[in-house]
Amino acid sequence: MTIIQAAILGLVQGLTEFLPVSSSGHLLLVERLFGLKNSSLLFSVLLHLGTLLAVIVVYRKRIWKMIRRIPDMFRHPLKNEFLLLIVATIPAVIAALVIDFDDAFAGEYLGFSFLLTTLILWLSDLVSGLAPQIKKVGLPQAIVMGIMQAVAILPGVSRSGSTIAGGVSAGLSRKRAADFAFLMAIPAILGSAVLEGVKLIRNPEVVTGSWMPIIVGVLVSAAAGYLAIRLMLKIIRRVRLTWFGVYTGVLGILVLLDQYMFHYFF
Repeated sequence: MTIIQAAILGLVQGLTEFLPVSSSGHLLLVERLFGLKNSSLLFSVLLHLGTLLAVIVVYRKRIWKMIRRIPDMFRHPLKNEFLLLIVATIPAVIAALVIDFDDAFAGEYLGFSFLLTTLILWLSDLVSGLAPQIKKVGLPQAIVMGIMQAVAILPGVSRSGSTIAGGVSAGLSRKRAADFAFLMAIPAILGSAVLEGVKLIRNPEVVTGSWMPIIVGVLVSAAAGYLAIRLMLKIIRRVRLTWFGVYTGVLGILVLLDQYMFHYFF
């Protein structure tokens, strides 16, 4: 992998992690475009840690506030954001342990997954406003968003889009849903990094090649992730999720055409 390729992959990961269009799906597409098939496991883990750094920087004050309130989380569990993040992470953990996603991560269902993202985003806009408006994330919203995050393990299904859609459908404003969805990325990325880190320890031979492309990719991923969060928080109030769904819908159709007719990348 060249430095330019690593920088582009880092840019794609950082931007699409927090826009409702699926970072994993876009990374698969760019890897196929470059003929990489699958980038190294170490590179993938560190790219995600780069976007994790972006979340921590943007929400540093809120994260510190949550940490300070950890001792009190069992006094008022339904109001404690740290405990709600744990609850929201459980469905994805169960899904990752129980379901075999190997074919999905190979891109087998990528086109259909992009179309599923479109359906989720469109439906969330349709039901938006039907549920009573909730000012803060509670247990029901955390559970719904957690289930949607479990669905988004599939490459091509947007994690941020699905969780925001789940929150909006459960009565949250798009801004409040986006804030909690981005915070949900912290345990999700950390958990994924731990699982992949175990694989690296068991198979250290996968760590090959120069470190320079990896460093460049991670730095670009962190910077792009920071910009994507700021951008999404600004436009989420003005732009309906449906418009992102139009993009993933077109992309899904193009991927399916290639998978079943043209075979340029798949």
